[in-house]
Amino acid sequence: MKAQIISVGTEILLGNITDTNSKYLANKLTELGIDVFKMTTVGDNPDRLFKAMKEAVEEVDYVFTTGGLGPTEDDITKEIAIKVLGQENQVCVDQRSKQRLESYFSNKKKAMNVNIKQAMFPKDAIILDNDKGTAPGCILKNKIILLPGPPREMNYMFENKLVKHLNYNSVIKSRNLKIALLGEWDMANRIDLTSKNPTISPYFDNQGGYLRITAKAKNNEEADRLLDKKEKEVKEVFKSLLISDDSLRKEETLINLLKERDEKISTAESVTGGLIASSIIDIDGASRVIEESFITYSDRIKEKNLNVSRETLEQYGAVSYECALEMLDGLHKLTNSNLCIISTGYANKGEIFLGLKYRDKKVIKKFKFSADRNKARLFAKNRAMDLAILMMRGKYEDDIDI
Repeated sequence: MKAQIISVGTEILLGNITDTNSKYLANKLTELGIDVFKMTTVGDNPDRLFKAMKEAVEEVDYVFTTGGLGPTEDDITKEIAIKVLGQENQVCVDQRSKQRLESYFSNKKKAMNVNIKQAMFPKDAIILDNDKGTAPGCILKNKIILLPGPPREMNYMFENKLVKHLNYNSVIKSRNLKIALLGEWDMANRIDLTSKNPTISPYFDNQGGYLRITAKAKNNEEADRLLDKKEKEVKEVFKSLLISDDSLRKEETLINLLKERDEKISTAESVTGGLIASSIIDIDGASRVIEESFITYSDRIKEKNLNVSRETLEQYGAVSYECALEMLDGLHKLTNSNLCIISTGYANKGEIFLGLKYRDKKVIKKFKFSADRNKARLFAKNRAMDLAILMMRGKYEDDIDI
């Protein structure tokens, strides 16, 4: 089965709102084994919308639209879909939809006069009640599926009203395997990407690198078997660098490790300016594990708070192995936390030192990121999370293959 998604609304084209509906639908349809052939955005223009729908119904099995089902003149999606399918003479007021609107508006005549178009459908339409708003969706000739634009309404309608009407004979399932310390190209060089089912693809986002395994099968059990087999292959290749196979953020994984062991973390950040601590504090439960956090941006504060010596700063500079080591020792002496993390570096050059101490294990590592200053800081934060998780699991070695 093939599908096309058409998001309707001039406000999307103008960039006034972000189209999250298409992303949601693409993910859900993929899970059902329905291949998304194309995604299109069309403004509130009748001619362009008609052309887009007409082409879509000729190319795919299902056309999903979002938006344009409201009561105003620029809400034209349903009318255009009816015209595309040649059902103009079959439209009438659906009494059940009308009654729901009357109940919603407490029988206010003026409101009903404005909103009555939302209750008008071709006689053979399958109407999808909107329990979160006023505009019902519908299925026209088992071909065009009209869904409301507000994401809360659309998501609920898809999952609770629509799925049971869709025809699909396979499922598609994916797993995201988070990989520590490696970039997209490095992951790709280490593993065979030519597998057809499951497929495997490297990605890189604000959380770092991960591999997505995707399997297509007749049912969930078969898909899980395919994924389990491929995941085992990935683990054999990446070994300890595989951080997790769940949807948790790295910070959540780290917090869970600390909570399980009733241990604490403290940070002292220069180049990352509090980004490491902030990313941990963003997660529910951080108060149970984070002890102290310092931003030691200037040399004076490095001396004052972390006891970095003036001699080290003058001889080696603040961006050096020696300074990073003294920052780490100073932070541990100050806080006595189980896990200590420090950063120092040049964000504009992408040259960054990270220091970590966990129990009796101490690591100072230099990174060179080819990125602008903000991305370099983000990459450094991710590397700090990677190193911390590996060290807490006892999986980090100085000669680790990165």
